[in-house]
Amino acid sequence: MAARIDYEIEKYQFTQVDESPRLTQQWAEVLEECRQEKAGSEARLRLALLNVDYVTSFELPFRLQLIRAPQLIDRLRGELQLSRKPVTISDNRYGCVYSLKADLSHVPETFRYRFSNRIRRVESGNVTTASYQNIAKQVKAPRERLRLALEAGLPVTALDGLFWFGMQRIAADVSTLRKSGMKISTAEVDAFDTLTGTLRRVPVYQWVRQER
Repeated sequence: MAARIDYEIEKYQFTQVDESPRLTQQWAEVLEECRQEKAGSEARLRLALLNVDYVTSFELPFRLQLIRAPQLIDRLRGELQLSRKPVTISDNRYGCVYSLKADLSHVPETFRYRFSNRIRRVESGNVTTASYQNIAKQVKAPRERLRLALEAGLPVTALDGLFWFGMQRIAADVSTLRKSGMKISTAEVDAFDTLTGTLRRVPVYQWVRQER
């Protein structure tokens, strides 16, 4: 397994359908400050909570490349005294809105998002993007994408799951696959991405083949 994986991000667009110009500008300013400061995960989340009118639990992992968003939110909720409102994502997913504002009556009840990217995944000097893209084209369900990738022998990091499989909480899906009988190992790998400009340790999962 590679000691480091680089994600060279040429295009990365995650936006709410019908997003207001105000929110678009706020997110642009937050992301630019994150890049300038090379802010870590908690710092990126804090900047967003302090500077965006409201954020949804669904968008945070994608906007900020957070792989443990629920834990980070819990850590900051008391410190920042966040208000919370349940919402629906894409008609069938439960989510939450978080904001420093006490009155959330103006916040929509439902949200839809668009996500497009162009990313080069580089591992040990080799571009390995195509393998993950091909899996994503085969099926739509995130967990099924993960299963196929693991069975194909691919190491899958939390960022791979986010970028190509649409997975916000890969650990939960790994747990479900393990309960179904799939043996999956967990390790960590250094991951660098050009969007945040940060190098950090992220979980990486791999299928453990059974000897017969």
